[in-house]
Amino acid sequence: MSSDTEQYKQLFIEEAKEHLDTLTKSLLFLEKDTENSDVINMLFRSAHTLKGSSGMMGYKDFQQLTHAMEDMFDGMRKGNKPSSGQISVLLECVDELSGRLENIQNGVDGEIDVETFMGKLHEAAIASFDSQATNVAQSAIRGEKGSVGFSSSEREMMRKAEASGERCFKVNLKFSDDCAFKSIRAKMVLDKIEQLADIVRTVPKQENLTEEGLGQGLTILVTGKSDEKDIEKSVGQVLEVEKVEVAPFDYAVQQSTGAKAAGRQAVDAKLLSEAKSVQTVRVKFEQLDNLMNLVGELVINKIALIQVTVDSRSESLKRIAENIDRLTASLQSLVMQVRMVPVSQVFDRFPRLVRDLSLKKSKKIDLVMEGREIEVDRTVLDEIGEPLIHLLRNCIDHGIELPSERVRAGKSEKGTIKLVTRPAEDNIIIEVEDDGAGINAEKVKKSALEKKLVSEADVAHMSEAQLVDLIFLPGLSTSREVTETSGRGVGMDVVKTKIAALGGKVQIETHLGKGTKINLRLPSTLTIIRALLVKEGEQVFAIPTSRVSEVVSVKRNAIASLGVFDALQVRGKVVPFVYLHDLLRLPAGAESENLEVLIVYGSGGSEKIGVAVNSVIGLQEILIKPLDATLKCIKGFGGVTMLGNGTVVLVLDVCPLIAREMERERTHGFFDGKPAQFLVS
Repeated sequence: MSSDTEQYKQLFIEEAKEHLDTLTKSLLFLEKDTENSDVINMLFRSAHTLKGSSGMMGYKDFQQLTHAMEDMFDGMRKGNKPSSGQISVLLECVDELSGRLENIQNGVDGEIDVETFMGKLHEAAIASFDSQATNVAQSAIRGEKGSVGFSSSEREMMRKAEASGERCFKVNLKFSDDCAFKSIRAKMVLDKIEQLADIVRTVPKQENLTEEGLGQGLTILVTGKSDEKDIEKSVGQVLEVEKVEVAPFDYAVQQSTGAKAAGRQAVDAKLLSEAKSVQTVRVKFEQLDNLMNLVGELVINKIALIQVTVDSRSESLKRIAENIDRLTASLQSLVMQVRMVPVSQVFDRFPRLVRDLSLKKSKKIDLVMEGREIEVDRTVLDEIGEPLIHLLRNCIDHGIELPSERVRAGKSEKGTIKLVTRPAEDNIIIEVEDDGAGINAEKVKKSALEKKLVSEADVAHMSEAQLVDLIFLPGLSTSREVTETSGRGVGMDVVKTKIAALGGKVQIETHLGKGTKINLRLPSTLTIIRALLVKEGEQVFAIPTSRVSEVVSVKRNAIASLGVFDALQVRGKVVPFVYLHDLLRLPAGAESENLEVLIVYGSGGSEKIGVAVNSVIGLQEILIKPLDATLKCIKGFGGVTMLGNGTVVLVLDVCPLIAREMERERTHGFFDGKPAQFLVS
């Protein structure tokens, strides 16, 4: 393959991914708002573009399937209302196109079975037509008119017009092909009409009368006492209006309270605009990683330069060092921003997931997402997708009840899952909340005992919150049967393990019969972080501040024995206590009367453990570099960093180290009201 052909292939792949993403988002919108012409036009344009570009590249199967989809979207533009079945089949087509695109990217042979999918599209279209024809016939038998979705203010406006003897008209106009300023002409048309009638609605809306939005024409719904000819003559006076059609408009007010209309109009314009092409420069992740490494080296040398200038008497050298410090900080901030991506890149997969699973489970569920624009480092974003999928599946499987159960419980038959992101200093918080049945602590305890994950002695003194936390135990599941989405006891364990590996924390808040909220606190970046430098013997180690709750100084005689472990009191609470030199198998240093103790979070995020060190050097921003592939399997070490004086320092992840120490000391026991293996596993 020539370099030019390969370049065109990569361009096709990148653009096709964007259009397939647009198709998925728009189809999910269309299912909630089947008459939204903006969404239908977007679907048509994406399918049309894919048809053309795939044909130019010679991917005939890709071209044929997108052509069939384009035909269906064209029918929708002409008034065919899409059914849920059609949207399901169209989403299947998008999945097949995505798989084909991945094969193209990886050089894997295998074309789409176009005939099968065209057959599915045809069957879905027939089923939709039959369903709509039945509805129209039944309406005719009852003497009803077809309803149109209007807002409450629009309905009220037409009611008053009808009561006062005014008439309602629909005005369709077409601009000439060479019209250069459609938006200006459209406003002139509206000014003319307002002299004769009241405007109820325009398509596109008045705030969207742009050159692109107007296309070749404008539709206006009006009420007034003028007749068709007066309106047609008035509009025809505007230059570059090629054709005007005015016809009486017969309407029926919707029987619903306006919720459906409000929902139709509440399509998130911002979300839709994201599906459109934006002007960006594509940069490979490897290049961003290399750039970050270079900035990291620059930060290290900046620190070294500052240390050298501290003792220097040269004012000019100090000024240069200060300038380099300022510029390096700005460059570091800029590079970090370039690496940051909105969480929407992961979140936007979830509406499809929730839709498909809720249909499979015969449940009605709305997914509400907030904070999609919040940005995190790409390395964090790559890791949070899997935990969030497990949490959403749990909400659907265990949280949200069946519609009949919800009604019996006095709830609406449709459940809600909220996925919310918000910033918190150097962290981000992601909340997954449902308004379902909540977590039954006794049921969790029973399951843990049946599976022999805990003993009766372990759970005897546990609080309800501690019992609920048992769902994080490996192998625990409260499902009665194993399905493709739940019942294997790996979901919540995976969530806890992943979040802990990122230096994050997990907390659960649940109310029986009302719902559950799971709070994830994560660092916004894993590359340049704030860390505590501590000294143990002659060695210096770094511990991320996201792992540390506080640092306390205690008297050695304040340490008490708790079985085979020591403990200390911090603000009236007993905290398990270990020595860092024991965790690292280092010789103990000289004993002193006072101990510096880091109160660190356990892997669950709520429990705390004391770790004694020789001394705390202080806080510093560090650049974490990953360990060599042969060393990555060693638990407890998150990477290495280099200080300004050239010293190489290990970055510690204390939870796995503590878990290893506990496992060595005892196989099971009671630890601060929880099983030891659960506390730090």
